[in-house]
Amino acid sequence: MGFRAYLLIDVHDDNDREEFVRAMRTLEEDHAIEFVDTVIGSCDMVAMVEASDGLDAVLSRIRAYQWTKQVEVLRVVSIYERRSVKPNFLRSIVSNRLKTG
Repeated sequence: MGFRAYLLIDVHDDNDREEFVRAMRTLEEDHAIEFVDTVIGSCDMVAMVEASDGLDAVLSRIRAYQWTKQVEVLRVVSIYERRSVKPNFLRSIVSNRLKTG
């Protein structure tokens, strides 16, 4: 079964403009990434992922890039799934997945 998630991606500060542009293009070419935008705030890029090959596979690819500093995952859930599970439980699941990834 497929999944959707937003990835908040932070890149290392020592990347210059050209390296940043290459990083963006690399993500845009990834078949699992629907879009990627640059942002100003607590991260440098936001990407929306929709794929059937699993979240771990996509995260492994992104974390393997030298320019990747950190990736935070915001998994998209249906309103019914969200309302049937307490928010703290969902946070613990995501937190555990990030620690193991």
